[in-house]
Amino acid sequence: MAKVLPIFKNGEKCDVSNYCPISIISAVAKVFGRTVYDQFYSYLTSNNLLSNYQSGFRASYSTVTALLESTNNWCVNIDKGLLNGVIFIDLKKAFDTIDHEILIRKLKCYGVDENALSWFNSYLNNRKQK
Repeated sequence: MAKVLPIFKNGEKCDVSNYCPISIISAVAKVFGRTVYDQFYSYLTSNNLLSNYQSGFRASYSTVTALLESTNNWCVNIDKGLLNGVIFIDLKKAFDTIDHEILIRKLKCYGVDENALSWFNSYLNNRKQK
């Protein structure tokens, strides 16, 4: 069970939306979570399931690499006499908007076995906090 603490970001302190919830978990849970991440990341990379355009949460990738890739593509298009249409979207609480059932189905399509799917489903849906 995680202990959730509200951390003030900026703006008016009386506005609840200006706080970010931070989960404090046990050391065992942190180690276990990191182990699952490492194994799953290894599975995704060894099976070539991550797009080259995925820059978040990857070693040696960042917002800078995403910006460099985009800038390069825009320059190539300009050199070809093409126009670039660009839309930037900042999704607030993007992780919270992910439908867990769709995510589990997607993982199944990627070949994740039933035991791992069951674990992910439990992890995503049976969370408790205080």
